[in-house]
Amino acid sequence: MDLTGLLNGVTPAAEQKENKALPDGHYNVVIEKIEAKHNKQTDAKGISLQMRVFGVEHNNRVIFDYMLIAGSEAGLKYSLPKLKKLGELFQSENTQNWAGKKVNVNVSVDNKDATRNMVWSYQSVADVGEEPSNNSAQSTITADSLPF
Repeated sequence: MDLTGLLNGVTPAAEQKENKALPDGHYNVVIEKIEAKHNKQTDAKGISLQMRVFGVEHNNRVIFDYMLIAGSEAGLKYSLPKLKKLGELFQSENTQNWAGKKVNVNVSVDNKDATRNMVWSYQSVADVGEEPSNNSAQSTITADSLPF
């Protein structure tokens, strides 16, 4: 029996996207995609991370984070500590080395858009068999280290 016509336009459950943010809290994620971004209007430069939640609750949900590397002082004050923490956790300033890495994120629902999350901080994922990083090396991520 051919169900093509019947199922046309039906999205399998695994591919359905929920149009609401995750509840406030901490989530274990895998970094799937890292992209350099450049806003030509404001000349701001940054890094966009796409992360997928793993674990029992909210498994396979996607979280995004955009962090400025060059731009407004307010944006840099928010972004640079997170970039530094990721560099320390992964012992690499090269963002391309972060793909596939596991990390724990602290998120809240965005006050301006209830369909989005704000990522406030990153920490190690010790409860999935990874040891917390004791790396004390200073990570220095600058606009010059980005590939654009």
